[in-house]
Amino acid sequence: MQIILARHGQPELRLDSWFRPMALQEWLRLYDAAGLAPGAVPAAIRAQAAAVGVLACSDLRRCTESAQRLAPGRAVLGEALFREAEPPWPAWLAPRLPPLAWAAMFRLARFPVPARPAPVTAQRARQAAQRLVELARRHGSVLLVGHGLMGQLIARELRALGWQGPRQPASGYWQCSVYRAPD
Repeated sequence: MQIILARHGQPELRLDSWFRPMALQEWLRLYDAAGLAPGAVPAAIRAQAAAVGVLACSDLRRCTESAQRLAPGRAVLGEALFREAEPPWPAWLAPRLPPLAWAAMFRLARFPVPARPAPVTAQRARQAAQRLVELARRHGSVLLVGHGLMGQLIARELRALGWQGPRQPASGYWQCSVYRAPD
C-alpha cells in the first residue's frame, strides 16, 4: 500500500501584492477561489496519478483543477478534510508586506519550534491521515492533491502511524512524496 502526497499546481493569483495583515483574510478568500495558472503538468506526477487506485484532493478550486489536469476524465474524491491549515490573522494596520512574507510569519507564530499545530488543525491532519490510510487499504494506493502545510502535517501523522516516507514532504507546485505502509 502507498499514499502519495502531492501539492497542487501554481494558482493563478499575484503573489507580489503588498497588504496589511488585517487584509489577510480577504487575500486568503481570493487565494482559495483562484484557479490554476496555465502550464504543463510534469509527466512523472501524471504517470503516478494514472497508476494509483484512487485520486483524492482538497475541495478547494486549485486542488480540484490540479486533479483534473493530472488525470482528465477520472473520478476524483474531493473533501474539505484535506483543505489547507488556515493561518491566524491579526487586525494590525501596519506594516504592509507581500502575502508570502505574512504567511511565513504567521506560520512561525502559530507553529513555534518545535512545530506544533493548533489543536483543531492537528486533529484534522490526524483525521486526514486516517482517511488516506483507509483509502489506501481499500484501493491499494491513493494520491492526494493537497496543500503545502497540511501536507506536512499529514506526513507527520502518517509517519507516527508507522508509514515510511520523507520526514518533510516535497512542497513545490506539482511535487509529490511517497509513503509506504509498514510491513
